[in-house]
Amino acid sequence: MKIIPLLDRYLLKRFFLFFFAALLIFLSVFLVVDLVENVDSFIDNNMNLRAILLYYLNIFPFFIHIAIPMSALLAVVFNLGKLNKLNELTALKASGISLYRIALPFLVVGLLLSYGSFLFEDAVVVPSNQRLYEIKRDYMSKRRSTDRRLRNHIFLQLENGKVLNIRIYDTSTDIGQHVSLQTFHQGELTERLDARKMIWNHETWYLTGVEKRVLEDGYIRDYTYLDTLVAGIGLTPQEVSQKNLDPENMTWDQLRDFIGKIQALGLNDTKWLVNLNFKASMNFTPFILILFGIPLVSYQTRSRGLGPGIGISLMVIFIYVTVLKLGQTVGYTGLVSPFWSVWLPNVIFMILGSLLLIQARK
Repeated sequence: MKIIPLLDRYLLKRFFLFFFAALLIFLSVFLVVDLVENVDSFIDNNMNLRAILLYYLNIFPFFIHIAIPMSALLAVVFNLGKLNKLNELTALKASGISLYRIALPFLVVGLLLSYGSFLFEDAVVVPSNQRLYEIKRDYMSKRRSTDRRLRNHIFLQLENGKVLNIRIYDTSTDIGQHVSLQTFHQGELTERLDARKMIWNHETWYLTGVEKRVLEDGYIRDYTYLDTLVAGIGLTPQEVSQKNLDPENMTWDQLRDFIGKIQALGLNDTKWLVNLNFKASMNFTPFILILFGIPLVSYQTRSRGLGPGIGISLMVIFIYVTVLKLGQTVGYTGLVSPFWSVWLPNVIFMILGSLLLIQARK
């Protein structure tokens, strides 16, 4: 009974050795490629060392996140491949330990890595990406001298079925330009205010140069032009400038709250439901790739080394991510439910991986 935990420790120790080595290699490659691509931008924008360090400090979590599943797959292939080459895998099988039992600790680690990857993305990667956007806006934009005070394309969902769009907002003067304030009732647009400017004055938002349209059944029932109008929205300038989060780059809870507001307005929430489910399904990648990696080793001979296994592993990664992205695109069309559009590829690959494992040499 003692040999099993000892075996698990031996296998997992080698697994994590290869895992962190592969992770380090992938991170090094990502950093070098990104530096080569952006060095001209750093120079052209006269970025100082502090700004460059902030850039890489905030992009590094993203690199780690995308490297985890690839490192997990290569760790399994290298680990079991070495065991196979040194006849240790054959010895384990000869002692009565099946490939299923050998695979068990790796599959458990795959599940833990998948869950950890989800938590890591939500708690670290997404906030870092939000800060990275601000760094690019402030230091790497062609209009960076003014971009620090400007916010573009602000989209805010307000109470009472109102949606506020501001094309350009100046945080130094609290003035928004090209503003649209729309009111929805049960998913139908009932009123639309289009203003040249939105100005904060005496604790109140005012709209200037306003075109007011009242709609019924999709048709304009009344049109009025007003020089000035009180906007009637309960937001401070700080909230307007800080609440502009891109739904594409929200945490799980932020995106779920955003979808709730979309649903309350009666608007189409298909895209965001797909993205919400995609966050979970994409982070399931480490388990899927480990499930594929285990039988791959059993099919390769000792004389051919690890080369074929690595090549097939990289091909599996490419095919899996392509199919998952394709499912996401199909989900956007509404032809498949948001859940199944991104989880069906996982189910298919789990079945294929399980069949390969069943048919592998025991």
